[in-house]
Amino acid sequence: MLLKVSLESPLFILLIIISFLLVTLTTWLSQRPLELKPFGLDDIMQLLTLPFFISLLLERSLEVLITTWRGPTTEQLEISIQQQSALIAEKRKFIAEQQQNQTPYVEPDPIKVNPSGGTTLEQQLIQNPSQNPTDLLQQLQPYIDDLNTRVKNLNEIERQRLAYKADTRIIALWTSLLCGLLISAIGIRSIEPLIVIKDINPIQLIIFRCLDAFLTGGLIAGGSEGIHKFTQVFTDFLEATSRQAKDRRFF
Repeated sequence: MLLKVSLESPLFILLIIISFLLVTLTTWLSQRPLELKPFGLDDIMQLLTLPFFISLLLERSLEVLITTWRGPTTEQLEISIQQQSALIAEKRKFIAEQQQNQTPYVEPDPIKVNPSGGTTLEQQLIQNPSQNPTDLLQQLQPYIDDLNTRVKNLNEIERQRLAYKADTRIIALWTSLLCGLLISAIGIRSIEPLIVIKDINPIQLIIFRCLDAFLTGGLIAGGSEGIHKFTQVFTDFLEATSRQAKDRRFF
């Protein structure tokens, strides 16, 4: 489980102090702002092509790995859910049929003596057949208890499946992030090619490359769809800026 840090805990205060010190150190080392290289839309597209391709490969590789590793257990849970659902449906149908087939309980009429001789008791039992609902409930009680037990088992299996899927998703995300960080650490960066690396403090350069590796690793771990959306947003922004610049020239 993830550790929950409250706003009043000493750990949270320690993290705030460490973050403040890191920002202060970075600001002190980077007294001179970084110089950007001239770049356009084609440069951005070329820069994002390699992370996009790596992200596609990583997605497919992780899909095969996760499916091979975690797939069988997920399939077993889904089969168990289907079986339990079918049994529950049969039990409910059986109980409903038994309840529909019961005859409403009617108080028998008092026994009347036939003046011609004998009684009409046999005729009354034939005309007023009945079954006490209490007796029917006692007969169906084992089936109802079994139905409740199976419903509880079904809920437990569904909870296990959801928890298992959540764990699988977390494993996939962390594995993807780790692979993205490793790929970025070996030299595939998304920001450094746009910066003029010249006369920069060595410590400032190390911090910058660490942040660049972290951002690039997160970009790759986010998947190809995330990179595609990022590219689309950046393209729309440049097109809108270009249109505004052209409109201002006419005025």
